[in-house]
Amino acid sequence: MYSDDTVYVGLLVLSFLFSFLFRKVKHKNVKQWISTIYGVIIVLTVSGLHIVHPIICTLVNSILIQIDKRRCHILSFLFTFGYLIFFRMTTYFGIPYPPAHTNLIQMMLTLKLVGLSFEVHDSYLIKLKTKDAKCDAEKKFKMICQPSFIEVFHYAFCYIGILTGPYFKYRTYWDLFNHNYWRKATYINLLVKKIRMIPTLIICYLATSWIFPLSEFNNDSFYTSTSLSYRLWYMYSSFFIFRTRLYLGFIFSELICIASGMGAYPEMTDPQSGSGPTKNFELLETEYSGKREAYNFDCIESIDIMKVETISTVRGATRIWNMTVQYWIAEYVYRRIPIKKLRTLVAFGISALWHGIYAGYYVSLCSVPFYLAVEDIYDRQYRNYADSAGKRILWTFFLYTMKMYQFSFWGCTFQLLHIDLIFKYCQSIYFLPYIVLIIMYAISRFNNFRTS
Repeated sequence: MYSDDTVYVGLLVLSFLFSFLFRKVKHKNVKQWISTIYGVIIVLTVSGLHIVHPIICTLVNSILIQIDKRRCHILSFLFTFGYLIFFRMTTYFGIPYPPAHTNLIQMMLTLKLVGLSFEVHDSYLIKLKTKDAKCDAEKKFKMICQPSFIEVFHYAFCYIGILTGPYFKYRTYWDLFNHNYWRKATYINLLVKKIRMIPTLIICYLATSWIFPLSEFNNDSFYTSTSLSYRLWYMYSSFFIFRTRLYLGFIFSELICIASGMGAYPEMTDPQSGSGPTKNFELLETEYSGKREAYNFDCIESIDIMKVETISTVRGATRIWNMTVQYWIAEYVYRRIPIKKLRTLVAFGISALWHGIYAGYYVSLCSVPFYLAVEDIYDRQYRNYADSAGKRILWTFFLYTMKMYQFSFWGCTFQLLHIDLIFKYCQSIYFLPYIVLIIMYAISRFNNFRTS
């Protein structure tokens, strides 16, 4: 394993073990300070003097939400994403480039601070609309108290999720310290269930990354001495390595949340990833304590590996991949775009910007909306209207094959980063992913024309 990965996994394991001690702390303020201090230690360990970047972002956002609740969400979005771009271009200004792990911290901090500004803004609007009128339980839950400077810093530097996520709202963070849901939630069996997957994923990652290293794409012999089928196969293998590594990160981040109690809510409230409770909000007002009460940690669930691997469409997979971040994009980007036709493209564009400034992020992520448009035609017009079970199975198999084909290509371009290397690889496989997409679209248009 590379040194960066060793540090990454080491910090995740330490944070997981620390969470059992953190859970034993009873006093709210002490618990909050411990989570913040440990979070600062993590940031300082991996960042050194570059810790100044998260501090600047947190300080500016703290000021923005205090001075203008009506526009703080827009100002925060522009500043924080603008700073994220600057953060990745510091060498152009004579400032040393931050370590890789600091980039992960800055990415998660961007989501949390922008999300907080939206929560403050939305709470302000609810108060304006209701004024003296009684709020229903849902509106009360969605309203947050105006966080002070120190509370913003507590939320930003909480060790839970600081390195890998998941994203959780300020309201979820606040509930951890002000409610006892986490004490009532059973969690040991859930931890064991997730831990069981780790050895298999580690073995798969180490074995495949040794057999199929990503560095092979940089070798001229890969393009001159290998067959087309091998180059296409390498696309699949590199994506397999990519997602096993991410699966490990997702699982560890969930383990830390579960062990610490973050994101525990009554099952009756139907918690969703990132969002938290979505119904029966009145139960939260009365500290639900039914005889058969059940709690879960669905609020912080990042991924369901089996569902992602077996679902047949790209659209379905994107909804259950890194679900807390998907919630953030859907809630604070997608639904806020007034022009519906542009929502998907803008959402994937913001996702690419969040990941970085390398061309690979934009080539991969901004290609997805175009495939989704074609996939929807085949899913809704052909598979859904298949006149037999056999045909439906064949369409499902076709869509699944295309999903893995396109995801593998996007994963490959995502990792290659540089446009010259991406073009070189695309040229070596004769731009087949794009040609296949064009052919699929042309066939669908021809069939529609023939039917009409």
